[in-house]
Amino acid sequence: MTKRQQRTLLTTLFIMVCTMASTAQAVDTRKAVWLTADEREVVLIEMRNFLRGSQQVLEHSLNEDMKMVERTAKPLGLKMLKNLPKELKEDMPPSFFAMFKTLHYGFAEIADISKSPTANSKVVLQKLANMQKLCVSCHATYQLKVKK
Repeated sequence: MTKRQQRTLLTTLFIMVCTMASTAQAVDTRKAVWLTADEREVVLIEMRNFLRGSQQVLEHSLNEDMKMVERTAKPLGLKMLKNLPKELKEDMPPSFFAMFKTLHYGFAEIADISKSPTANSKVVLQKLANMQKLCVSCHATYQLKVKK
């Protein structure tokens, strides 16, 4: 075996060992949010709606189409929040629900901002960027678990 082949082999082995060590030590330390399977599915649907809505608000804002921004954001606002089952709200930890609620209020605010005759897409984009920070923070803090 040549010196170059030996170095390549040693480098490969080193990378494999480092990868295995970091994978073995990876522990999910996020706080568990315990929900029923149905409640978990509702929360996941809401999150997918937030993600889809965020992408559409972003696209419509970049196109300066404030009517479509409002049309996209409004259903994700307070109406959607009011439709959450009471039991689900009660099962969520208060800090988790606060983040969830803030996102609904954020979409309501984007809808209000965008319907103004002087609506500014940059303002909408800044609001959306702040909401995305909340999404990132929530996903870094919590994980959804199913009650047995």
